[in-house]
Amino acid sequence: MITVRGCGFPIDRYYHADYNVWVQPGAPGVVTLGATSYGVALAVEFFAFTPKALGTKVEIGRAVGVLELSKTVVSVRTPVAGTLLEVNTAAVAKPATIGADPYGAGWLVRLAAKWDEAVSHRLLSGDDLAPAFEAEMALENFQGPPGR
Repeated sequence: MITVRGCGFPIDRYYHADYNVWVQPGAPGVVTLGATSYGVALAVEFFAFTPKALGTKVEIGRAVGVLELSKTVVSVRTPVAGTLLEVNTAAVAKPATIGADPYGAGWLVRLAAKWDEAVSHRLLSGDDLAPAFEAEMALENFQGPPGR
């Protein structure tokens, strides 16, 4: 686990700092996508998660769904192109799950996607992770999760 300003980032995933999402390759041709702990801290409270329909093809940078927060609605953008295979129905039914366990039970969607070296090079992992999120947090003047 890498920690930046009180937000944890498991090292077994890849991250996109601008989109505040993580992706994790799973079964061959399948990736799971979820919100980062930093994104969760910024959101504070989740009121709804509305994913796109199963079978929807999404390109890099396009939305896989929207999250309704206390004062805004945000698009959940994907850093990986693919087809929506599965939606976390628990997160749809109880959006607080996203905030409570963003790297576990609060995952958002699974995509059928080609994972190759080009994909992993576009995303953050390892030693590149902390400086990128530190820079994002500095831009937002983020001091740490609420209650920390």
